[in-house]
Amino acid sequence: MGRVEAGRPTVLLLSHLDFVPANPEEWTVDPFSGLVKDGYVWGRGAIDNKLSAAVLLRVFLDLTETGKFKGRLIYAATADEEMGGRMGAAWLVEKHPELVRADYLINEGGGFEIPGKHSVFTVQTAEKGVYWLKLTFRGKPGHASIPRSGENALLYAAEAATKIAKNSPPIEPMPHVKLFIQKLLESRGTPRPLARLLSSRPLVSLLPSVSGDSGPVLDAMLRNTLTPTVIASGDKVNIIPSTSQLSVDCRLLPGHSEQWVQAYLKETLKGLDYRLEFTHRDPASKSPIDTPLYEAIEKAVSAIVPGAQTAPYMSTGGTDSHFFRVAFNTAAYGFIPIRADLPLGQLLKMIHGIDERISINNIQFSQNMLKQTLETFYTIV
Repeated sequence: MGRVEAGRPTVLLLSHLDFVPANPEEWTVDPFSGLVKDGYVWGRGAIDNKLSAAVLLRVFLDLTETGKFKGRLIYAATADEEMGGRMGAAWLVEKHPELVRADYLINEGGGFEIPGKHSVFTVQTAEKGVYWLKLTFRGKPGHASIPRSGENALLYAAEAATKIAKNSPPIEPMPHVKLFIQKLLESRGTPRPLARLLSSRPLVSLLPSVSGDSGPVLDAMLRNTLTPTVIASGDKVNIIPSTSQLSVDCRLLPGHSEQWVQAYLKETLKGLDYRLEFTHRDPASKSPIDTPLYEAIEKAVSAIVPGAQTAPYMSTGGTDSHFFRVAFNTAAYGFIPIRADLPLGQLLKMIHGIDERISINNIQFSQNMLKQTLETFYTIV
């Protein structure tokens, strides 16, 4: 932590140290080796989130050693983000707010480059709410050798999963997503009237041309999503199960809550009898883009990558940023800049996927961009 100057802003550089599991049999290298090969650092967590932890620490040390900052500069690397952050960032916010309360925050969640006639670098300014839920269905037990002797609750869960998967909530583009799409269209040299585009049915078919192989990500940014993930049913193979549970991963746009989920499921699962239980609730969050830090990001991007622009981006997954937005009204930005030295679709698939890796050139690029961003920020405030 650096010096404190009264009236000056507090900036928190946040990352997490935990990562998701990896099956060595699926990888071409040992996922826990940190192998340097072909100009890349390979291993689980190379992108999510060891890159952030390393480059933010280096930038923190550079700024504190040279004194090129004003106010308070905090570095925090936490645990538990991949499990929801309750034992990491949330614990710090709740138990030791004096250590991490900040006006501004830089974290993961954005920064990747989308190539085009000019590049667009994303800045995560919002993220969807995470609402995990469990649907319980009841039937009647019976001997499995006589299928009609019972009422199979597993079939109700399967029917519900199918109905949820086949239905899509309507498109509801929030302002940051509209601006993101507009920037993508401009970067491809095909500006179009956005209001007409967003109100037309062909938008979904247009997504691949707008965002390439990241079309599914853009689609998820435009609507609430519900994804069936787990069915638990039965204790023994020869017993017709009398209960069944279906777990659903639900991600909600800002402005939506569990009441929306209840109403949507009531309509989607019409005719099915179920009990709904929410097992996890984290509301959506967003930050403004008319701030000195966002301006500094824009200036650093255009200076280091001539012609490049920035675009606000809403993350479909959750990050620890939302704890700070909700608790402290922190202007939190996901910005760990990465050049597109691999196709964007391939890069996104490696996060929580197979053969995760980051180029050494990108490590250096990210550090330089973040350092210039903060140095620029401290000339503005």
